[in-house]
Amino acid sequence: MEKKDIIEFFDRCAPTWDAEMVKSDVIIGKILDNAEVGAGMDILDVACGTGVMFDYYLQRGVASMTGIDISPEMAKIAAAKYSEEPRVQVICGDVEEVKFDRTFDRIVVYNAFPHFPYPKRLIKKLAAMLKEGGRLTVAHGASREAIDNHHSGAASKVSNGLMTAESLKRIFDAHFDVEVVISNGYMYQVSGVKRDPLAHSHDSDVEHTHGGLTHSHAHGDIDHEHHLDENATPLNELLVMMKYLVSHNDAHAQEVADLARDLQGAGRIDVYDEIMDAVADFDMVNAKLAAILKRLTVEETF
Repeated sequence: MEKKDIIEFFDRCAPTWDAEMVKSDVIIGKILDNAEVGAGMDILDVACGTGVMFDYYLQRGVASMTGIDISPEMAKIAAAKYSEEPRVQVICGDVEEVKFDRTFDRIVVYNAFPHFPYPKRLIKKLAAMLKEGGRLTVAHGASREAIDNHHSGAASKVSNGLMTAESLKRIFDAHFDVEVVISNGYMYQVSGVKRDPLAHSHDSDVEHTHGGLTHSHAHGDIDHEHHLDENATPLNELLVMMKYLVSHNDAHAQEVADLARDLQGAGRIDVYDEIMDAVADFDMVNAKLAAILKRLTVEETF
């Protein structure tokens, strides 16, 4: 996924974006409540598009509303719509490269996260743009399954699969105290408060449950037989194996992340950070595999 392709795709979409936008005021309200967006705050809307979210922020009495989008056509429409609103500034640029002269109380990435090629790098960059105690929120106004289905069509070349909310939480964990993890039939959200990088206090009485001390897995000592029909095609076999791989990868990544927190609690912050970086990379690969699996499954159905 190249950024130039992302720019070209969304430039083409921009003229009809508002007319084709489907959104729920109730769900967006819930997302912003969870993000604790309120009066007097400085907001950064990442991948703001045509300014779909701006009214929702302004209605909450924010002090300033900065939107940034990599698509010139999207940014141009957003700027034109809010040219008379002094609290709104729209920037056309790559959020990973733009140098801001201030920090923000809240940063929101709404309906855009799968279009960023390097999620771990993005989260780290956004953490640096927040004030101390600021909050980052990544959210979608639809289920993970609906987002992946939507992106399996024309947007497939400019979208990664949307990783599970738990996988995204693991990326957040390196920089944030995560308080919101939601993935259900109508919305997806991960939100956390920026952690003081110098504060590594951990409650020694907190239990880290790993499903018991025995890490037994049904597949550990058993041959990986998937009982395919003798007439199964190579594609059938591939789909079965990929489904197995994706589900077990995610489970094991969670186990590793949970165990790594014990190292963090013991003061081994350096090792913890290295492990969480590796787990985040692993999650990104697994999300791509899941997206490919989804696409192949749909093709096989038809």
